[in-house]
Amino acid sequence: MPYICYYGAVKRTTIFLPDELHERLRREAFRNRVSMAKLIRSRLASQPVSRKTPNPRVDPLLEVEGIIHDGTLAEGIDEALYGI
Repeated sequence: MPYICYYGAVKRTTIFLPDELHERLRREAFRNRVSMAKLIRSRLASQPVSRKTPNPRVDPLLEVEGIIHDGTLAEGIDEALYGI
């Protein structure tokens, strides 16, 4: 049985992927002749994670403040919140 050795400390983790995403990952790893884990690590290392902090001036909930008149939400709540 081969032994996988990493330089430095690593942690093992499990992720759940939809079938379609898993298949895309598998194919790309195969094309690049790397493991799926290595492909995931390289993607995570190359793309900084941006944290979006809520801005109270553009909070969609503030836009619908007062929309409840009779104890129920208006039918257009999705449109008011998300524009859909």
